[in-house]
Amino acid sequence: MQATPPFGYRLSAIGYVCIVVLVGLLGAPARVAAQADSQSPTAMQAFFDELLPAQLEQAQIPGAALAGVKAGEVLFVQGYGYADLESRRPVDPAQTLFRTGSTAKPVTWTALMQLVEQGRIDLRADVNAYLDFNIPATFAEPITPAHLLSHTAGFEDVGEGLFVLTPEATMPLRDYLIARQPARVFPPGAVQAYSNYGTALAAYLVERVSGMSFDQYVAEQIFAPLGMERSTLDQPLPAQLAADLAGGYAPHNGDFLRGDFVFVGPYPAGAMSTTVTDMAQFMLAHLPGSPTSILQPTTIQQMQQRLYTPDPRIDGMAHGWMERTSNGRRVLYHRGAIVHFSAGMYLLPEEHLGLYVAYNAPGGAAATDELWNAFMDRYYSTSPAPALTPPADAAVHISGYTGEYHLARAEFSGGGKVLRLLEAAHVSAGPRDELLVMVEGVTEAYVPVAPGLFRHRERAMYLAFFSGPDGRTWFSLDGNPAFVGLTGTAAFRAPWYATTPVTVILLLATIAVSVLSGVGWLIRAWRGKHAQPLSARLARWIAGAFGLGLLGFVVTFVGALTDTDSANVMPHVFFGPTPLLQIMLTLPWLLALLGAGMVLFSGMAWRGAGNAGKAYWNLPSRLHYTGLTMLALATLALLGYWNLLAFPMT
Repeated sequence: MQATPPFGYRLSAIGYVCIVVLVGLLGAPARVAAQADSQSPTAMQAFFDELLPAQLEQAQIPGAALAGVKAGEVLFVQGYGYADLESRRPVDPAQTLFRTGSTAKPVTWTALMQLVEQGRIDLRADVNAYLDFNIPATFAEPITPAHLLSHTAGFEDVGEGLFVLTPEATMPLRDYLIARQPARVFPPGAVQAYSNYGTALAAYLVERVSGMSFDQYVAEQIFAPLGMERSTLDQPLPAQLAADLAGGYAPHNGDFLRGDFVFVGPYPAGAMSTTVTDMAQFMLAHLPGSPTSILQPTTIQQMQQRLYTPDPRIDGMAHGWMERTSNGRRVLYHRGAIVHFSAGMYLLPEEHLGLYVAYNAPGGAAATDELWNAFMDRYYSTSPAPALTPPADAAVHISGYTGEYHLARAEFSGGGKVLRLLEAAHVSAGPRDELLVMVEGVTEAYVPVAPGLFRHRERAMYLAFFSGPDGRTWFSLDGNPAFVGLTGTAAFRAPWYATTPVTVILLLATIAVSVLSGVGWLIRAWRGKHAQPLSARLARWIAGAFGLGLLGFVVTFVGALTDTDSANVMPHVFFGPTPLLQIMLTLPWLLALLGAGMVLFSGMAWRGAGNAGKAYWNLPSRLHYTGLTMLALATLALLGYWNLLAFPMT
């Protein structure tokens, strides 16, 4: 039994405890004050004044601008580095315009929701009710404005016409929507596939209902009320703003190249140019306590409510805003990039706080999330996610999901379908009972925590698998900065014959066998060991030509993707057809003609073609040529699957 301490000792202990409690109570206000001081505008700006210059140097970015708002007030706006390297003009947060890319989409969604608020647009109505052209009824379910807001309309993603380099290559909004109308490939509401076309279509609903052009509507109903006098959707910028647009730069051999002004085809999806001072006002309008209202409080709340998620256990989409969980807090955000420019807008609704940042070089694409994560770790830190111990049956959970997955945000009806291979996600089993997801060389590990649900091994970010409308296995994940390409889109497991390894092996095997066979036949003909009848010579020439033609196709395909415009940091083909692309698209149908010839001569080989033919086509040579023909047909089937058996573009 434990002895009872003396009475005097107990008094001393009680007194000590009282002193500790008293000191704690007296010190609490000081700690709160210290924490509040750390979140003061001055302290925050000091934090960013250290972070931003380091980012610019590390990521080779000439300039950036930043704005922060909280509780109905602008906390700070600040410029860093240079807007113009040639004249050494520094970034001025109130004067310098940066292009926003897709960070402008919340402006489009705001315009749409204004008309919803007025009862002039019904989120659940068929969009065709508002249009003067028709969206085909591919599926029984119609596309609604709510589907556009959540990127679940089911459109394929076609890159043609997204970026162009001359104003003559752009089209009025209506003309663009008709000429570039993508195929409907998923039932509405079933699959999330980020869509620039869907955003532009929403903007056209605004045009149709309001009776004014979309850019005019935004200028009068959003920019003007918020005092956003240095914001525009015009391409190129109006004369009074053009001189203040930051230059877009690309790092090149230790220096910078200034890029062209890039025009956005579906301009409501990402053509805006603005200052961070203006964007501070836009953020305030979407947070409580805004001095200027462009939406009713109930509409702002509605826009912040979740509209779609494939699994309630992971983040999804609000009404136009993307969801993310950062350090345990719900974030509404949108990021964007347009060649040289990158921007990110982040809102913490519960904290009444917003942050907007813009950069003028490609390195800004990663820098936006890096800045946000650093800010959250500094001011809203949380305990690290607990270490996970994989369940005993982890291997069973993992084995059912491995394979190659292709993004829903992709082309399905045209030759751009093959680009899915370049963005494929490879899911495999890791050595520690974990699921490894690799996209574009970056690998992240996830641990099973529930049926169909995996958590990032180090962070509280989740990945969920589900069965899609087509019966295939799909996955979607929380906003992982490592996987920018997976933002706002789901991915489906590709059939075995459409995977990268099968595609590459088949192409290389067909090229190697065909070309080596052709070389062997030439050597034999040169040595004159066998007299070849004309039909046999033609058969060999056609098979060899098939291999060389396929090699030419692969070389031109790689060449078209690597023929990069150094100043504009993208392959020339992304801005429109090039001579190399024309050659590449010509070769598949020539291969189809050669393949048909190989089928014909294979039949002749087995039937024989005169006495000389019978003597020449012995069993090994027949089997050899038939094998070559089967490889050629398999290759043509593969090219057909990727929609590459087409006549060249005009």
